[in-house]
Amino acid sequence: MEISGFCGAVIDPTHEEFESARFGWNHMIDRKPALIAVCESVDDVVAAVSHASHASMKAAARCGAHSVSGASLPESGLVIDLSGLKEISVDPKAQIARVGGGVLLGELDAATQAHGLAVTAGIEPETGVGGLTLGGGIGFLCRKLGLTIDNLIGAQVVLADGTIVEANEEVHADLFWALRGGGGQFGIVTRFDFRVHPVGPDIIVAHSYYPLAKAREVMRFVREFMHSATDDVTLVPAFMKVPAVDIFPPDWHGLPCLAVIACHVGEQTAAKAELQPLLELGDLIFGFIDEMPYLEFQKTFAGASPEGGRFYWKSIFVDDLSDDLVDVMAEGISSLPGKYTLVFMETLGGAVSRVGVDETAFPNRHARYNLGLSAGWLDSAQDKQAVSAARAWFEKLKQFSDGTVYLNYLDRDEAARKRAGFGPNYDRLCEVKKKYDPNNLFSGVLSAD
Repeated sequence: MEISGFCGAVIDPTHEEFESARFGWNHMIDRKPALIAVCESVDDVVAAVSHASHASMKAAARCGAHSVSGASLPESGLVIDLSGLKEISVDPKAQIARVGGGVLLGELDAATQAHGLAVTAGIEPETGVGGLTLGGGIGFLCRKLGLTIDNLIGAQVVLADGTIVEANEEVHADLFWALRGGGGQFGIVTRFDFRVHPVGPDIIVAHSYYPLAKAREVMRFVREFMHSATDDVTLVPAFMKVPAVDIFPPDWHGLPCLAVIACHVGEQTAAKAELQPLLELGDLIFGFIDEMPYLEFQKTFAGASPEGGRFYWKSIFVDDLSDDLVDVMAEGISSLPGKYTLVFMETLGGAVSRVGVDETAFPNRHARYNLGLSAGWLDSAQDKQAVSAARAWFEKLKQFSDGTVYLNYLDRDEAARKRAGFGPNYDRLCEVKKKYDPNNLFSGVLSAD
């Protein structure tokens, strides 16, 4: 099948590469789009959008294909693959990075760190910049620099009618507001403009791994530490299974533990002293504090959830680390199946909390933590058991929720939580959707109806 005016590859169900091309990172998502349009330019994106519109076909952008819910894979729709839009331009003097819609987080980090600069990015280098950004963008630097969207100063967008617009605080300001946390359902973003900041190139990092029996004590430390922490430091506690690698004692391989990963971008001598207590809570399985290139630190969780695995997510925002919550988290990593299952917390506050609820579409600026479950396994025969166990565990977790949810962590069966994802900004987002995509061309959790 051909797309008029399109220069890239068009992959339909008869194409020999269709089966491999249609799958993203999460192989539980087994949908069959009508077409996959692999774009080489912005003009290709325009042609693809026009084709979808004329064919009354749902369309979705795909960059890293890392959506757990398969948001970039519409059934019988058009996948607009942006992987060819890789241009990155960094102006170190102005501290601005202009980033193509097909760039991955690892590529963004490498390009900005070449100039000693960075913007908040997520923890998986193979994630697309677009998906992360449009949902908000939580990462190790968010307490220091704010969410990824808080550093977005402009975007180029292909609208449903095929026009190309610039969106920023002065032009299409309502669209620019919606793009910052409202998801990729208003148009196809072909370029992101970020304010970038001096970071590194070396930072201070800490890893500490403790037995589950120490979970309450360690998480009490995390709670007290983060209540008084400066914006320079972020801790990420993760209930996980000990990797079978040489740095860990062999008798711990595969057993559940509590890890606390720390990132500190402040003065290095003081940073090491501030993080030292992480290694002194007793019964440490393994740990260290050291100087490390920020670019390497960003790869800490690379491979923790490998492409081609089968994944199911749940998440909540929480305000406190009570002992009861810690017990439920520890129970989760002990009982939930899956070699790649993680229960983790992303610490917020700092710069994230100094942005108003209505300044961007991202509504939750006050929660201290984002708690996520990433259940991960390889064998499709485990699907029913693993999903059922995750849902049952989540029922125990819900009592600790502040009632909101991170859009980027919504899974495919959570449409009922979409209002919680947008909070008081939901109605305003629906109005923007109605204005820019009145016929619901672009897949998403909002509707113009």
